[in-house]
Amino acid sequence: MALHKKFFPGIIFIFTGLHGHAADNRPLPDPRLADSLLPVSAGHIQKEDVAPDLLEAEADYERTRDDRKGLRRLLKVMKIRRLIPDNRRGYKLFTNLARFSARLKLYPLAMKFYNKAGEYRKKTLLSWWEETPLADSTTYSYLQNIDSLSSLAPGPGTNSPPVQVQDLRGSFNDGKPAVSYALILHDKQPIPGKRRSFTHINNVGHMFITLIKYNSDNTFIARSFGFYPHKKNIFSATPLHVRSPSVFKDDALHDWDESIGKFISASRFEKILDLLAKYDHATYNLNRNNCTDFGLNVASLVGISIADTRGTWPLGKGNNPGNAGQSMLEGKFRTMDDGDRDPLFICNNVR
Repeated sequence: MALHKKFFPGIIFIFTGLHGHAADNRPLPDPRLADSLLPVSAGHIQKEDVAPDLLEAEADYERTRDDRKGLRRLLKVMKIRRLIPDNRRGYKLFTNLARFSARLKLYPLAMKFYNKAGEYRKKTLLSWWEETPLADSTTYSYLQNIDSLSSLAPGPGTNSPPVQVQDLRGSFNDGKPAVSYALILHDKQPIPGKRRSFTHINNVGHMFITLIKYNSDNTFIARSFGFYPHKKNIFSATPLHVRSPSVFKDDALHDWDESIGKFISASRFEKILDLLAKYDHATYNLNRNNCTDFGLNVASLVGISIADTRGTWPLGKGNNPGNAGQSMLEGKFRTMDDGDRDPLFICNNVR
């Protein structure tokens, strides 16, 4: 019985395959301590004379961990106009609005809030701050009147239907001039907060991306997608047969544990679309060309480097969601752009 319990998961893994894998038993600090609704102590908040509404929202979120409710309450706080002109308070408010929006899979909104938080940060900390094209009031005045998020957020789920590369690329050709572009890299670990390759029968994790094009008329195009094996039989894309045909899938509703995002240039946006074309019908390889390899290649194109993304599994090794996601959670990433002082957008769902 003991041997059965010890080796059965490894046997299951060999027959099911995965997108990536590894193990680490080091203790992980509670991520909630670094990702609260308002990441400052209550005493500091009181010294800053922040409205009691924010303290109440913080306490309520600590009790419920309800992202939808938290976002709704912060949107109501935005109506208290005397809070917004204060740069430090504005930075905290919009940073957390960005995180809540991302957790609800409202990615274009999340990156606009992140951009707004960056404006407050630059006003406070940097003398060379300048207004950006996305610093419009349309989005924020619209959100101030929202009483329910039911019409904005997609329902829960991880259904990812296949999508053609030409459809992904063509969706951004809407004929409208762009003012900015953004990328978010998402990672779903097999076990959140652990460097583990898989759990249960076929929970292997996944890495995918979201591309966003913001238009001059305040509209946007956003697509979330990832690279998958197109399995022809039970052995395809497993340690027993690492290769498989590939397929891209629409991951707009796919859950994730860690996300990193940034605004990117038009040239980098086009490079991602070019890479997407090169991956069309490419051979999926469990050890060398899996979903994590695709995500890391995209990250490299936009100047994001993530350390310690490789691990081992029965009969193989390579980049994987378990290791990559844990490195994202532990802050083992950096921007490779010289002179880029803007912090990356960072959000996690690990409780």
